[in-house]
Amino acid sequence: MNTQIEAVQNNQANSSVVRKLVWVSPLAMLVSAVANLGLYAVAGSIFPEVTAWSGAGAGQIVGANIVYLLIGSVVFALVARFSSRPARHYLVVATIGLLLSLALPVGAGFGYGAPGAPTASVATVVTLSLMHVVSYAISVPMFNRLALN
Repeated sequence: MNTQIEAVQNNQANSSVVRKLVWVSPLAMLVSAVANLGLYAVAGSIFPEVTAWSGAGAGQIVGANIVYLLIGSVVFALVARFSSRPARHYLVVATIGLLLSLALPVGAGFGYGAPGAPTASVATVVTLSLMHVVSYAISVPMFNRLALN
């Protein structure tokens, strides 16, 4: 009997996390996109080569935020489903994802950016990397605090 009650509670907790992710994920995407567009504008006013670089623009920033955080939402749902300590385990997985995602802006600095785009300047690489960190700093606490019980 105890096992059945525990299983029912576990299934209810998992469906609760998924239900909360339905509104937390778009909120995290919106807040991260706005913060990154602000960072992009500030960096572009200080270093004009950041906004002049053809490899990134406002649409690409918003699109990348949506894609990365959509992947993060799916990973969060899987971690919450299968982990005994989902907040801790998601923090570890998200940190590994952040480190892997930084390969894209660093690669753009070495000339491995979008096809046809010139090599990104150091200021552009730092700005793009900071955008990844900002998205991480916004989304991970939002997922852990707002989607978990």
